[in-house]
Amino acid sequence: MNLAKKDYQSIINIINQTHYDSNAIQSSLSKSFALHHSLLWHADTQGNMHNLKFYNFDDQMMFDYTETHYTNDVMHPQKHLSKLADTQETVYRIKEVTTPGELDKSLYNQFFERHQIIDQMVMYFATSTTIYGGIGFVRFKGDEPFTRRDKAILQTLSVHLQHVVKNTLNTRKAETKNTMIDTVATHQANLSNRELEIFELVTKGYSNQEIADQLWITINTVKKHLRNMYEKYEVNSRTSLIYKLEGLSNT
Repeated sequence: MNLAKKDYQSIINIINQTHYDSNAIQSSLSKSFALHHSLLWHADTQGNMHNLKFYNFDDQMMFDYTETHYTNDVMHPQKHLSKLADTQETVYRIKEVTTPGELDKSLYNQFFERHQIIDQMVMYFATSTTIYGGIGFVRFKGDEPFTRRDKAILQTLSVHLQHVVKNTLNTRKAETKNTMIDTVATHQANLSNRELEIFELVTKGYSNQEIADQLWITINTVKKHLRNMYEKYEVNSRTSLIYKLEGLSNT
């Protein structure tokens, strides 16, 4: 599809605005192309989503997605790696990956109906063998569905945005490694090796189930280790645990 001259001008503006900063991606897309509701995420080598960054969603919707429905998402990266390996296309509208009938029968439809979502589109960041991130967009009741133009704009931007996100991930990985070295040195007497493994995944935003899958342990074992860590550091939440451990490691 051929885009208008003003679309290409806006694309160039977004490239300039996001050249070094993945944090500007969602706000730039909202301002330039009315993609007002988005979710930027990263994924590990197994396709597990983490570091979810919501843009312009209410608290209840964010809670419902992260706690219940993200694994039911019909556009979840684990369900689309094989498709991406066979094509250079990285942007899909929901109607291109499932039929209305299949969506109606899926658990994900409960999320659609509760929050009055009418359409969804995803840009995947991927190599030929793995999906390492992506941005999902939704439209709500009263909005227009996503168009071929919306998809073409994102596809045009995809190579640039993939590089931005990849560079961000590499930088974050190096910073996390250095932080974890300090944390391990400071707390190795207090935390077991397993607790350190779990803590590292907690800092990446993994859910209890994702941690269990990653470490090949049960979810009850994950919860037990988390309770032990909460007791050791006198906290009652993941956020407080991260703050206390990383704060202590830098004092």
